[in-house]
Amino acid sequence: MKDTYFEEPEYPFLKKIEKCISLFINLSVAFLIALIIIRLFELTYIIGVNATPEDFTKIIGEAAIYDLLFFFKIIPFFFIPFLIVFFGTGIKNAAFLAFGVIGSIFILMYFVLIKYFSVALVPLGADLFGYSINDIKQTVSGSFVISSISIIAILIILSIFWVVLIHLNKKKIIAFRFAIVILLAGVLLSYNEVSALPGSTSFKSEFSYNLAVNKAAFFTEKAIAFFTDSEPEVDIYAINYLDDEDTASEFRRFNYTSRNYPFLRTEETEDVLGNFFLINSARKPNIIFIQVEGLGRAFSGTDSYLGSFTPFLDELAGNSLYFENFLASQSRTFASLPSILASLPFAKKGFNDLGDNMPKFLSLQKILSKNGYQNKFYGGFEMEFDNQGQFMEKAGTDLIIGLDGFGKEFKRSPNGESGMNWGYADLDLMKKSLQMEISHSQQPFLSYIETVSMHTPYLVPDQQRYLNLFEKRMNILGFDEEKKKSYRQYKNIYSTVMYTDESIRFFLGQYAKLPSYKNTIFIITGDHRLLEIPMSTKIDRYHVPLIIYSPMLKRTARIRSVSSHLDITPSLVALLKNSYKLKTPSQVTWTGSGLDTAKNFRNVHQYPMKQNKTELHNFISGLYFIDQDRLFSLGEKMNLEPITNDAKLNEVRIEFNQYKSRNDRFSRELKLIPDSLYNLFK
Repeated sequence: MKDTYFEEPEYPFLKKIEKCISLFINLSVAFLIALIIIRLFELTYIIGVNATPEDFTKIIGEAAIYDLLFFFKIIPFFFIPFLIVFFGTGIKNAAFLAFGVIGSIFILMYFVLIKYFSVALVPLGADLFGYSINDIKQTVSGSFVISSISIIAILIILSIFWVVLIHLNKKKIIAFRFAIVILLAGVLLSYNEVSALPGSTSFKSEFSYNLAVNKAAFFTEKAIAFFTDSEPEVDIYAINYLDDEDTASEFRRFNYTSRNYPFLRTEETEDVLGNFFLINSARKPNIIFIQVEGLGRAFSGTDSYLGSFTPFLDELAGNSLYFENFLASQSRTFASLPSILASLPFAKKGFNDLGDNMPKFLSLQKILSKNGYQNKFYGGFEMEFDNQGQFMEKAGTDLIIGLDGFGKEFKRSPNGESGMNWGYADLDLMKKSLQMEISHSQQPFLSYIETVSMHTPYLVPDQQRYLNLFEKRMNILGFDEEKKKSYRQYKNIYSTVMYTDESIRFFLGQYAKLPSYKNTIFIITGDHRLLEIPMSTKIDRYHVPLIIYSPMLKRTARIRSVSSHLDITPSLVALLKNSYKLKTPSQVTWTGSGLDTAKNFRNVHQYPMKQNKTELHNFISGLYFIDQDRLFSLGEKMNLEPITNDAKLNEVRIEFNQYKSRNDRFSRELKLIPDSLYNLFK
């Protein structure tokens, strides 16, 4: 008997085309059913381990619409290999098997994307392409575990897919006229680049939007955008490309001095810190940075919207210069060191990603080294991750202690389910730092401590103790039983936050016994807000505290004006130059303009903020924030409200384009400062 798909009627080729399309769309129904089931699994699983958003009904509706849209968009790409197999072989059921294999691979990949989201609570996009293979392996082994429940779920979904597929291969349920309409609709949607992602402004929180997004659609669209890179460049040197002077007067503008070095400018940062300190110009101050992994304002600070789980840092903030509306320049760790210590541009995928191609640059360490300082760095993790060790070397760090620098008396963090951990827990890191500070006691010095415990898998030594502290903290915060139940879904995270808070308490308590304590400035900030607790807005991921504490402070302040990581080094250099007569450069490449110490809520800055290594879509200018083509107003509690104002949107875009143009040129030419300037601080 002849194969019914290869009969030879009057017009055999056209008939085969008809049979091919009919069979393909028929089989696609099985794929659609599988997508629906896996989406239901995703929503059930995510809501099971997180609080149900208020706008869950809207999430379901938007997910259904855009998931169907994504299905229509993806089937033309499935059809191409199906068509090749259908006509390229006379083997019966070859096209059917090809469809099944391709569909199974896609379902597995889709499931991996959902699994990533279940851990990070943000969908995976083109940021995947910003990391090396080794970095990806370390990240996956540290936080990505496929549980037995996940394996069972995917086996069930694949089984349903194949059972339905086999049934549909034998029984035709969609007529050709409908099949061709479905296929052509998919082609038109893809050709016209209709997005399968819902708009974010109508959702009540960032978490709601992330939950509604189809993770496969998100990854696909972000990957295509990354590799096509169709955004036009802006020539800031064009005759007609001028700033609006009325707008420009509102912000701190820079006097750029060279066309060959796009970020080179005169150093005009005001010393806004000097008046807060008791200055002894004959004794240079020591500086200790503590960069806290994942520390966000959402859960740190007396008025944090999730309630504060950092009682020691709250106490310290009351005796410090406390910047409550402070911003990280990135939502991952990759750019924190270049931003905080050198106010550097991002380049294409973060300054550190340049590796051996990092150009000569001026850093806080370079300037301090020229003025007699010793520079030290402590991190209990692999220095190769994000090229952090390489950056610190090029920045002028004299002593770098990484994963291999700890002795047997120090213990690593508990292993996660994967059998891996990121390195030494924060308390042991603090103990090691104290040990080194005592043995390397030359003054003046700059020491930088980078923690890692507040990171997946959120496991710390003696965790039960901190789980108990977490329960007590909820009582102190006045949570009712319903709210406690919601927070317990993240109990490991909150207990780890409390562990790190206690580790910093230990460090400062012990450091206070050292002779250098009275002449030391402590700077504590988060590298970004951890992502595994649902976020309220797009800017929430960047909102971190900044605490400047010192026994040298003559007055404290709670500062509500907006500043960022990019402002720290400019302001420290200004303080040291004006109050301690340090030799500092007359030209710099800082992208920040210095801290604003106004107590009232305002923003006199413009900042680019890099969401991940491959995406630079966020920019803040005054009290306006843009996310791609969406404009928001910034409120006093760092909340965002979507607004429609085309004139303002265009104005902020122009400002953003100015930065991107300089950054694009720097990424191509890798020129920051001339040798004549670099050699002065070599």
